[in-house]
Amino acid sequence: MNLKSKTIHLIFFIIFLLTLSALADSSLRGLKGYEENVIDAAKNARLHSNMGNIYFDEKNYTAALKEYQIAYNLNPNDPSASIYLYNIARCFINLGAPNIAIKPLKGAINKNYTNLIYYETLADCFVKTNTAKKELNKYLNDTTNPYNKIMAGFIYLKTGDKTTARTIFDDFINEHPKMIVVQDIKTLIKKL
Repeated sequence: MNLKSKTIHLIFFIIFLLTLSALADSSLRGLKGYEENVIDAAKNARLHSNMGNIYFDEKNYTAALKEYQIAYNLNPNDPSASIYLYNIARCFINLGAPNIAIKPLKGAINKNYTNLIYYETLADCFVKTNTAKKELNKYLNDTTNPYNKIMAGFIYLKTGDKTTARTIFDDFINEHPKMIVVQDIKTLIKKL
């Protein structure tokens, strides 16, 4: 090889090395911002829940159900998870499947014992599925959870026995006066 040929080879080799260096640098620049591309499950869950709300308002319960399910699956331990479960149940109810709505409603109650609308909706499902009497016996006989009295009160209320419902709610208030939910139950009793 002559000197001219060696020089050309050297120039090509230097160009090759510079190209590799530039490629490596651009790849590393892309990696530096990786923290910005992390998926925020809570934010995405809220977005799906909001889409579910839009579909629900449009009475497109199947699409709303899918969005609420995605929201729940993205962030099942978030404080909002009880709302996602409640909304899933509402979709099933509106789709004519109150029997399927029972499980997510029980899940919503387990995640948030203080929201009375969950109990009321669950009692409605028991009435619609003709299981109110059977469920009432379970809630009355299980004294391990004080919130079971609230559920029993709502079942009585939804089956038309307002007097017994009021008595159950009064008993709950007297037995557990410091629980957060007491004020909501007092408001409910005033409406009876």
